[in-house]
Amino acid sequence: MPEPLTGPPRTAGPYRLLSALGAGGMGEVYLARRTDGAAGPGLVAVKTVRQDLDLTPEFRTRFRREIDAARAVRSPYAAALVDGDADAALPWLATEYIAGPSLAEAVARTGPLPAGAVRALGAGLARALADVHAARVLHRDLKPGNVLLAADGPRLIDFGIAQAFDATALTTAGLIVGTPGFMAPEHLEGSRAVVAATDVFCLGAVLCFAATGRGPFEDQELAAVVYRISRAEADPATLAALPDGLRETVTACLALDPADRPTPRELAEQLSGPPCAWPDAVRALLAEHEEAAAAAVRAEAGPGSSSAGAPAVRSAPQRPAHPPGVPHFPTQLGHAPGMPVPPAPRRSRRKVLLAGAGAFLAAAAVGAAVALPQLTGGEDASGGAAAAAAGPVSPGTGTARVVPAYGNAGHSREFGAAARDRAARPAGWSPWNTRLDEGATACALSGPALVCGTAAGGATGLDAATGKRLWSITAEGGAKAQMPAPAVADGTAYVPQGRGITAVDSAGGRQRWSLAAPAGTFLSAMELSDGVLYAVWSADGDVPGTRITAHRADAGHQQLWQTEQEGDLGGLLVHGDRVYLSSNTTTYAFGTRDGKEAARRPGLMCAMPLAYKDALLCALNGDVGVKVLDARTLEPRTVLAPGTRVTAAPAVGDRGVLVVQGDRELAGYDFASGDKLWAEGLKDSLPVLGGDRALIATDDELYAYSPDRGARLGQGKRYDGHSWSKSGRAPQALAVGQAVFLAYPDGTVLSGYAP
Repeated sequence: MPEPLTGPPRTAGPYRLLSALGAGGMGEVYLARRTDGAAGPGLVAVKTVRQDLDLTPEFRTRFRREIDAARAVRSPYAAALVDGDADAALPWLATEYIAGPSLAEAVARTGPLPAGAVRALGAGLARALADVHAARVLHRDLKPGNVLLAADGPRLIDFGIAQAFDATALTTAGLIVGTPGFMAPEHLEGSRAVVAATDVFCLGAVLCFAATGRGPFEDQELAAVVYRISRAEADPATLAALPDGLRETVTACLALDPADRPTPRELAEQLSGPPCAWPDAVRALLAEHEEAAAAAVRAEAGPGSSSAGAPAVRSAPQRPAHPPGVPHFPTQLGHAPGMPVPPAPRRSRRKVLLAGAGAFLAAAAVGAAVALPQLTGGEDASGGAAAAAAGPVSPGTGTARVVPAYGNAGHSREFGAAARDRAARPAGWSPWNTRLDEGATACALSGPALVCGTAAGGATGLDAATGKRLWSITAEGGAKAQMPAPAVADGTAYVPQGRGITAVDSAGGRQRWSLAAPAGTFLSAMELSDGVLYAVWSADGDVPGTRITAHRADAGHQQLWQTEQEGDLGGLLVHGDRVYLSSNTTTYAFGTRDGKEAARRPGLMCAMPLAYKDALLCALNGDVGVKVLDARTLEPRTVLAPGTRVTAAPAVGDRGVLVVQGDRELAGYDFASGDKLWAEGLKDSLPVLGGDRALIATDDELYAYSPDRGARLGQGKRYDGHSWSKSGRAPQALAVGQAVFLAYPDGTVLSGYAP
């Protein structure tokens, strides 16, 4: 809990220390805020080294290496490193601040957690370990004090940095690391014996503590604790107190031989289940931490000072669960961009697919690594951490904003708070409409330009304020697939064409470079994510086959990897460190770093995927319900909107509500519980989310609804000369700045006030 500081103001690097969060043998942790105006989280947790320590060159070297290792980790369940300096007079590091208790504090003050909460806790921590280990980092000190409880789940902190902070001698090769009571047998053999499975052993001990209030090796004598750990002999009475189901999982984690323990991914699969909220008492603790942090911010501002401009205090930082990027998403479930166009009424299984489915932290936390080369130069919405949570917009004025088509990087059709922020509207905007002879799929905003794709490939750039045509690129060589929307980032539009991809200046249309299709293939899907351009190339012939490539999205467009698959794959989505694709019968996940297969789910066609938190959602035109899978393992979790025959791309966003268009009604569902919240007798719409409302576009109307209550909040106005299309098919909508941009399949593109 934040405690007031005494004495004159103190700083660490560019951060002013506001209050004390805690202290250890090697340093102190403070709540702090940045004072130089640079971009980044408003509040951070800063850990500094004690002033009385002998900071040898070896210490600084170890600390520097741990900061570098921390940058390699990216996980929604591990706290993210913001900054650090090993060469400062007093080395320090800063992490995002989350106002929430540690697991140790929560259990001490409110008692053991219920079984469902422990399972959710374990699943999150297991996924954190999987991500940490994938970055070739070991935590080495997983304990209740290094687990923070955020409103949306646990956060793992202090991984790797424990070597530098928690002890000087104890992190020397051959000596013990870890915390008594939550060590593994390998810890007792010395730091060189610690392996990835060591973290799993410690996780088992942590889950035992969470469920019973006791560690599995507790004893009044430290020597007895060490002896029990060395033989992996947990207290039988403590294990017996574990709920059924958890007992077996914890026991497996506490196996003496590291080879006998489950992997983090296996654990995540075993522990996954329906979402479970923290108990009321824990949520009350979250509120206490939020208020204490807010009080520290007010105290720093001084009596009578306005809170305007002060950083908001949240129980979890706004962040994506994946490396962000610029997505595409199907125009209709029955006809998805990135899936080749059906050529004839009678279709083989291959053609069915191709035409197919219609898209805490407080102490020393680390994370947020760059897994692949970065393209964007600061426009968050094209690939920054704020895009997925707060809306897909970049910092700066409205004319500098980037808004990808189909919402955020998860294809979830959530446009965030910027949809209702009038300052995000393009400068000089007023309602307009125009028509593109080539038809329109969807549009993306890139500064002052609205870049709209066409079904046959190519794109047109429009002045977002007036609708005036700025430039146009037609498809070359003919497209055999309905193309996804262009991707935009850093003033560049990436235009999909049948025989390749062309990068142009988004404002002027000047070609910057092009990428030709490999011989014997045509482009069927494309996505930009985190500075990397992923492309799916389908075989141009009767024999099905798919080639997937990843290129740097710059002038050199260096190929990073490629992989080939038998049969036709479609339904491209890049989310986190996974590339998702689907055949008629199987859904696949490939690694973003090397293109190797990471998981598969036979018996499921996910030609229209979207991502939300740690889940992959699959919908298919005419199919019943929305399937929810574990995003890493592809294990099925549940089916939302059961009994509903889905007819359009669903939307899910910040409020945790899934909006589904069925053949009989439009309805909202609580994502966590699956409960149906409301229903409205609308048909043939494409919903999107933004701010406090769901925007529901039909072929001739635009409505605004409360996403969680279903109350109608307004209806779009018609303006002289700016009528709706009435094309017979719903448009793709892009929402920003209380304005909406609608792209209809017949080529009508219009912009008006959002209701």
